[in-house]
Amino acid sequence: MEEVEMEEVNRSGQHTTEDSQASMDRTSVLSHSPDNPVPDVQIVGSFNSNSTEEHGKQWWPASSTDDSGDDDDDDEVVTKEEDQEGSQCFCCPKGSRTQILTFICIGISNLAGYCCYSIISPFFPEVALQRGASQTTVGLIFGCFAVVSFFASPIFGKYITTIGSRFMLVAGVCVAGCCSMMFGFLGYMEGTTFVVFCFLIRTMEALGVSAYFTAGTAILTHAFPTNVAKVMGTLEVFTGLGLMAGPPLGGLLYGVGGFKMPFLVVGGMMLCCGGVVWILVPRQDDEKEEKKTTSLLSFLRIPTMALTCGLTVVMSCSLSFLDPVLQPYLSDQFKLSPTDVGLVFLLWSGVYTVTAPAWGFVADIKKATRFMITGGMVVLTVSVLMIAPSPLLSDYLHILPVKEWVTIVGCVLMSLACGPAFSSIFNEMLWAASDAGIEDNFATYGMVSGLFNAGFSVGEFVGPTASSALVEKFGFPWATTVFGGFTLFYTVVLVIFYLWDYFKHSRGTTTKKYIFLTFECLRH
Repeated sequence: MEEVEMEEVNRSGQHTTEDSQASMDRTSVLSHSPDNPVPDVQIVGSFNSNSTEEHGKQWWPASSTDDSGDDDDDDEVVTKEEDQEGSQCFCCPKGSRTQILTFICIGISNLAGYCCYSIISPFFPEVALQRGASQTTVGLIFGCFAVVSFFASPIFGKYITTIGSRFMLVAGVCVAGCCSMMFGFLGYMEGTTFVVFCFLIRTMEALGVSAYFTAGTAILTHAFPTNVAKVMGTLEVFTGLGLMAGPPLGGLLYGVGGFKMPFLVVGGMMLCCGGVVWILVPRQDDEKEEKKTTSLLSFLRIPTMALTCGLTVVMSCSLSFLDPVLQPYLSDQFKLSPTDVGLVFLLWSGVYTVTAPAWGFVADIKKATRFMITGGMVVLTVSVLMIAPSPLLSDYLHILPVKEWVTIVGCVLMSLACGPAFSSIFNEMLWAASDAGIEDNFATYGMVSGLFNAGFSVGEFVGPTASSALVEKFGFPWATTVFGGFTLFYTVVLVIFYLWDYFKHSRGTTTKKYIFLTFECLRH
């Protein structure tokens, strides 16, 4: 009898504690008054009040975790729980060793990859023309890289969990390195054979770069889920350094060792990066997730996602449209030497490289990505119109003179404008996917990374191609005017959509509060 009574007392005490806790939770939920309202929420999937992240007027659902599996596997695989403390702040003292090594490895791979991409620009066109390729064919050899990346990146993003993000990263780096070394042996070929193998090797190289860029971005997004913009902005430092170092390094190595030397050196550097990545980057959490793919159309049906992909294309066009046309304009209009033109390009890319990480920190701290995108697009429009400058400003309105300093200021403003917009794109795409109820996992990160890379590739192809055609037909000043009008048009589209989206969510505020209160009361 005494034992039975003791059990009843224990059960009573346990139920009393649970009821008291539930009562406290209900009291805390219902205590919100008009003076202290409940934040607007969008209930998608399961709700976890202890792991929400605020974006605008919405609360985000916690990502589901899989507790199944052996303990040994849990120790070997990098999970969100292991790096939760480090992911709260993207800095070396607070980031875990795994996070820091992963970021450094992927950053160095990006530097080597973009160096490999840009190294051919100082000498390859002349060599290709000597071996029987036409000027149009040379342009297509350059452009096929972006075309292949456009088609390959979404596919790699769709199947990233099936292939494995770590394997995709290592394999992509190694394939790109091998293709770069193979490119160096094209100097022994002539005529049609030379052209055909240029296209084949360049296509394979684009596949490798698309694979490792998509996988690397997804891995970093998983490692730093609360600091995506900081990571993307800091990663642009490595990208910018690769683009800046590639042309002068290629010219130097070509002068020292001939056609093979630049490709063998950079290709060997890529293979070394592949080995380092294989050793230092651990197995990823996607190896424990269900091997499933995400529909590409389900992403593109999201209005915010589609518009942000378009924004990626516009920004990439703005970064690349000057490449084939600025040098002839500066040489003819202002009689600048090749060294002076190189310094202008170096200033442009240097300012972007230095300021991109700072914009990334602002995007993560302020959560004001749409303001940053809009402001960056407005400044970008002004800067594009200043570069020539546009005849509308110089000949009709007489606001700006046709001077060298005006062009340089326009280039600097353009590099400053690209930072806030580019740093905010990835966060905007991730938030749009979460708003639409898409699960927060590696498959989502891979698809977003693939779409981002695809949009960037479209801009890399369309920008130089369109600018060359416009300059040939209308001249450089009117070509920049067309690009300025294009960016202004897209800025207006974005502003209209952002205002519509804001008022749409504002109208649903009261309903969302009642849904939240009802859900919490029923849950307890």
